[in-house]
Amino acid sequence: MDNPQRPTMRSRKLGAMLRELRESRDLNLQKAARLLNRTPSSLSKLETGKRGIRRPALEHMLDRYELTDSAKRQALYSLARDSGKKGWWLRHEGKLAPSTMDYISLEAEATSVRTFELHLVPGLLQSKPYARAVIESSISIGEPHDVDGLTEVRMRRQQVLFKEDPLSLWAIVCEAALHQRQGGADVMEGQLRRLMQLSAMPNVTLQVLPYSAGSHPGHNGSFTTLTTDDLSVVLVENLTTGWYLEELEVIRHYDLVFDHLRAAALSPSDSRGLIERLVSNS
Repeated sequence: MDNPQRPTMRSRKLGAMLRELRESRDLNLQKAARLLNRTPSSLSKLETGKRGIRRPALEHMLDRYELTDSAKRQALYSLARDSGKKGWWLRHEGKLAPSTMDYISLEAEATSVRTFELHLVPGLLQSKPYARAVIESSISIGEPHDVDGLTEVRMRRQQVLFKEDPLSLWAIVCEAALHQRQGGADVMEGQLRRLMQLSAMPNVTLQVLPYSAGSHPGHNGSFTTLTTDDLSVVLVENLTTGWYLEELEVIRHYDLVFDHLRAAALSPSDSRGLIERLVSNS
């Protein structure tokens, strides 16, 4: 029996692919439901990511849709298997926004992350005092922030950099983020030293976009591109929520912007030199 679930990035992706497959067979929901011996409601929930599907039921569906491409079938099986996967972050449900929980679930299995930050050090590179200062500075509507809990979540996320098969992180940070004294001078000095430590890891590339770079294509805002074995998405955030951008052309556009930004940024070695000078002058 299929399991109701909160929609995740993977379940939405799975549903979208199944909807495209159904439509390619010129089937509306009612016709497809009769073909599959399901209700239109249950099929709609599956296609919107609100319901999971087990392997035998998915195999039956793909057979009835006459999908013979083994690579596409395997991709759908992988999405179905992982769409409802449980993780440590579920203990914080209710304290984290659904988009944040979705992102953490993808980040935990990502092969690579490319991130551009205008004003802050990226979360995966933050020191604990710096993370606490950033979280404390945000404004909460309704329930007050659980600063301790949110800080621990951010620190726990960083384990993806240290696991046996670690995530590959490429971060570009505007120089302004290195001068903004989140939490005061001592906290910022510790953060800069943390950047020097983490940027020496083989799976971490850190570049600073200096003031001298002038105008650049990242002025519209920070963004993160995350890639797993079965999907690639761009996350763009604002004050209250985050959007996942999945269209191939949109992702290519952000990839192009990132390539321009890393060409304009200091090299990794020069970036470390700048950070070392800031520490020396702090």
